[in-house]
Amino acid sequence: MTSDVPLRVRTPSPLGDYLRARRQALAPEDVGIKRAKGRRRTGLRRAEVAELAHISVAYYSFIERGRDLRPSKGVIDSLARALRLPSDERAHLHSLANGGAARRASEPEILSEELEELIDSIDPNPAYVVGARWDVLGANHMARQLFSDWEGKRTKRERNLLWFYCCDPAARTLFVDWEQEAADQLALFREAYVRHPDDASFKRILDEIFRTNPAAVEWWERHDTDPTRGRTKRIRLDNGQVVQLRQLVLQVVDEPDIRVISYFADADGDLDDVELDL
Repeated sequence: MTSDVPLRVRTPSPLGDYLRARRQALAPEDVGIKRAKGRRRTGLRRAEVAELAHISVAYYSFIERGRDLRPSKGVIDSLARALRLPSDERAHLHSLANGGAARRASEPEILSEELEELIDSIDPNPAYVVGARWDVLGANHMARQLFSDWEGKRTKRERNLLWFYCCDPAARTLFVDWEQEAADQLALFREAYVRHPDDASFKRILDEIFRTNPAAVEWWERHDTDPTRGRTKRIRLDNGQVVQLRQLVLQVVDEPDIRVISYFADADGDLDDVELDL
């Protein structure tokens, strides 16, 4: 049974979402607050974070709810200390607060001849090229066979790598650890989103994914990231065989938003032995 009531999706606020996730991950005891008798709810309250950071509860609430505020460096440092953030997460918090350089609206991206030759030369190892908004600009023969024929009869939306991970039914079957893989990709996309806060096309991609896969909203708010976790992927082939592929990501120096993503068999496997319907 389906409902005609549209799904209401909260506008993403990278800074507010991150603060909320870190606040909810801490117990009162972690920051020296004695737990009140009968208190069962996990995480810190907004008032507790505000007190630890020496700012008003109202101001902290505005920041976390994504109001159009640009907190000072001192406020961000205070919040980082209050939330007991290590150095790498402290740097990430500052990056979220500062945003990134504005990008001119949705510049068209094309696959250069050089990159096309590069990914073709990598075959039979799968390789594809993605742009700033994770649109797949090109893929070699093995990548189209193993992952998706992005260059075939697909809509523009379906030729997006994040859409493939989060919304394409084929990805659920292909990746043994599909939910974690999709959640990790969404968390990585957040970094691109933060770098281009004025590019509305990033939000359109997220809105479409959230409408199609409501579970992705919870993944987005989880802020559970581990840059090393997705480097080895367990792939389930049509015949049921599971292979491990190591992922290598190369960034194009002249176009830093464009990446070449390739895969190589783990030490125990060989892509030459993988049987696909070619």
